[in-house]
Amino acid sequence: MEKKGKWFSAQSLIVMIIVVLLMTYMGVDTFKTKPYIKQQVEEVKIQYVELSKFLDQKIPEIDSTLKDQGGKIINQTKDIDSLKKSINKKIRQ
Repeated sequence: MEKKGKWFSAQSLIVMIIVVLLMTYMGVDTFKTKPYIKQQVEEVKIQYVELSKFLDQKIPEIDSTLKDQGGKIINQTKDIDSLKKSINKKIRQ
């Protein structure tokens, strides 16, 4: 009788409930959560590849635009310097 009483005591019932809950959680995690996470990772990989291709196309365009702007800035600096010199000459006269 004591052995049957051990299985139905409050402590053993709590332990069994905890074990059942853990097994249920592991089942849900295995069959629902992990595939969802894998799907999300695959989507991120696809987006990464698309972004990489886009940047491979755009970076050379951006680079050439920046080089053009750098050349224009240099020319403007030269023009401003020559303008300063001509103004200083006129002021001295």
